[in-house]
Amino acid sequence: MTFQYVRNSKGSTRLALASLAVGMVVVICAIPAEGNDREAKRLNYVAMGDSVAAAPGVPDPAPPTGCDKSTNNYPSVLARRLRVTRFIDVTCSGATTKHITNHAQQTTSGAMARQIDAVDGTTDLVTITIGANDVALAIDAQRCEVKSPNPKPCMTDFVTGKVDSISAHITSKVPLWAAMIDQIRAKAPHALIILVGYWTITNPGGCFPAEPVLPQDSDYLQAKLNEIDDRQRELAADKGIDFFDSRPLSRDHGMCSPPDQRYFEGYITTYPAVPLHPTPLGARVVGESLAGYVQALNRQRD
Repeated sequence: MTFQYVRNSKGSTRLALASLAVGMVVVICAIPAEGNDREAKRLNYVAMGDSVAAAPGVPDPAPPTGCDKSTNNYPSVLARRLRVTRFIDVTCSGATTKHITNHAQQTTSGAMARQIDAVDGTTDLVTITIGANDVALAIDAQRCEVKSPNPKPCMTDFVTGKVDSISAHITSKVPLWAAMIDQIRAKAPHALIILVGYWTITNPGGCFPAEPVLPQDSDYLQAKLNEIDDRQRELAADKGIDFFDSRPLSRDHGMCSPPDQRYFEGYITTYPAVPLHPTPLGARVVGESLAGYVQALNRQRD
């Protein structure tokens, strides 16, 4: 593997992994490599986000049950690999950005405090996966499931002429995501903040009828996830924080892949996972990959 340092528009130094066309970037920060116990004592990690971070249905369930999250979601894998001192996982299925910054989230286990309340001046690392629920993309994806013998493309429900209602909704949320980053930075001024992007969930054209979504709708849904990722990547660069692009890593491992190679389940599940959510394998691979980049970066600085 080869590495190269790059700088964003804010001047922060970054280390990019150049091999395998992965294109993931990690901000330089004193994150301990595995086995460095002296440094590990100083690493406090807070994970925030929605169900893609929480990994509902992946064994084993983590409390509180109302958030439907796993002890083997990508943040938990990352925490174990980095051997963090303190790990606070406030990811919660169904979360929106406002559940991070503005108000409690109501669940079957009661009200969950704002996720940002877990962050303070001692926090060293924050990961966030958020945005799809802000634009109700999961609900829209469910509407795209083929349930009749003569289906019509669901994307026609969202695109009228040149107006794409989901794209417009995504654009409207960028200021909300920017405010979230500012609030996290204010509470944890020395933390490494990583926006962890959404994954590649399907192959071009999908795999209808193996997965009950029409080819054009499969491409449309992936395109909307790409829009969220791309807007957040631009925002991260503008704010001087990191964006971890999970799409290259998960390409060819979406819902159309063989079950034993699948990182993301489709409408029909084979893994212990919720439809249209990470598999145990996917959560592990993303968590390990994210940890590997942080550790590799730390080794380059030694």
